[in-house]
Amino acid sequence: MKPTKKEMVQHLTPPPGVKMPPYPKTRDQWYRWSLVFYALGVSLHALGLLMSSQPLAVAGQGIAALAVVSASVTFLVWIARWHHIVRGLALIGLLLWIVWPVGAWDFTLASAAIMAAKEAHCFHFWPGRILPWWSLALALSLWIPGLRFIHAAFWVVLALLAWWLGMDRRRLPLFELG
Repeated sequence: MKPTKKEMVQHLTPPPGVKMPPYPKTRDQWYRWSLVFYALGVSLHALGLLMSSQPLAVAGQGIAALAVVSASVTFLVWIARWHHIVRGLALIGLLLWIVWPVGAWDFTLASAAIMAAKEAHCFHFWPGRILPWWSLALALSLWIPGLRFIHAAFWVVLALLAWWLGMDRRRLPLFELG
């Protein structure tokens, strides 16, 4: 269900006492493209698992981690603490990707899941309601070795949900706070 104009204005109006720095349309465009690149990275990771191509899976993970860091920097949320948590999780995921890819996914998925939940809360995007739970189930399953095809199926579904959320967000008018 597409949010009403009233709902969009409500979610673009800071609560009393909250001062927000400017949020230009270009920043909102950057956020939206970051969501698309996250979906691309997850898709490449899934494809790498299905093809048994470790380089493709790792490259997809790197793209996803970079995209989540990018999205976390341009993420619009009123509570500064949440912005810092999302950005911190994303940065940890990117840094760990370099040295410990399996553990890195937990942080990247957690950061992306929080952003998806916010999108569901503000704009009622259906995939944003599913993505946090799906990401949690996927992160937990990664700790069980030997489930390559099950993991690949989890990643494919996550990629589809991420694409869907990214496309839903791109359909909204660009946001600007000034």
